[in-house]
Amino acid sequence: MSRILAMVLVFGCTLVSPAGALTMDGEQAAASVRKLVAGYIRPSFARFASDTERLAVAAAGLCGAPGEQALASTRGAFRDSVRALARIEFLRVGPLIRHNRLERLLFWPDRRGIALRQVQAALAEADDSVTDAANLPAKSVGVQGFTALEYLLFGTGSDDLARQAGHRCGFATAVAENIHSIALELEAEWRDEDGYAAAWMHPGPDNPAFRNAEEAVGELLSIPSEAFEIIRDQRLKPVVPENGKSNPKRALFWRSGLSMDFVAAGFEGLRVYFETAEIADLLPEEARWQTRSVEFEFGNAGRVLARLDMPIADIVASDELVADLGYLVILSQSLQSLFGEQLTATLGLSVGFSSLDGD
Repeated sequence: MSRILAMVLVFGCTLVSPAGALTMDGEQAAASVRKLVAGYIRPSFARFASDTERLAVAAAGLCGAPGEQALASTRGAFRDSVRALARIEFLRVGPLIRHNRLERLLFWPDRRGIALRQVQAALAEADDSVTDAANLPAKSVGVQGFTALEYLLFGTGSDDLARQAGHRCGFATAVAENIHSIALELEAEWRDEDGYAAAWMHPGPDNPAFRNAEEAVGELLSIPSEAFEIIRDQRLKPVVPENGKSNPKRALFWRSGLSMDFVAAGFEGLRVYFETAEIADLLPEEARWQTRSVEFEFGNAGRVLARLDMPIADIVASDELVADLGYLVILSQSLQSLFGEQLTATLGLSVGFSSLDGD
């Protein structure tokens, strides 16, 4: 169990049970986690591995036979992989936070543009080492993941990929292969019978990671609570206009036009997460109405996101759409509160420190 314990110790956002909390049904808690792992988490990581494999194959094909169709196919595979990423990047526990995997996949926020400068420098210097996926894990996380690959496929000079392979294409293929390699590691670890999932699904006094049902359910509820905080503070607020001014280039994935696709896929993933875990079954009968509030807010978010299905630059240019964007910020706050405060209070749990907080 030492390997499992080490994974839990590095996880910074948890919910702890205060003194006097109600006694939770251990079997029901374990059942909810098992449903979540089997019905959402493992399939989502399997999909991520499958989509990133197609991305790596498409990138290699582009280098082997450049052309407009090959470039379009590679960009399409990138879009599919980004949407698959959105459905798993909020699962910031266990395998994803080991070995800097999250940062290697998604180095964001990057307020100082470190990754962009590193990618541009590698291109300017025609650094051959970045064209070999085996070299990337030892390099900066800024050149290993999706933001680097987005620039290579959509940034300045990327249209030349349709006419010639060259260094840029080799770099893009190496990054795609690196992403797929990480995806395979994640899928394997979530399926490991002695790994994090096993510990989470079987809380008990002999389990150093999850000693009781409260700790297992605390993990289950803290994940969406932190996820909505990230959506609000890192995905939405940076591009909401202030004093009538906004910089859409502060949005994640603005070059590929996937900023709102990524947010929408994240919301959808969290909705399925909530439904799959059957969280209502954990609540006392008289309190199960609370889950309808969660469903109501997910419904509101879905309708707003449907209106915002366009590049972020188009959204911030419209007062009406900016109002929708602001409403989505409010909905993110509401859902964070529902998971992190209302549901947890009903279950006698309290929020521990967030992994997004400082030291």
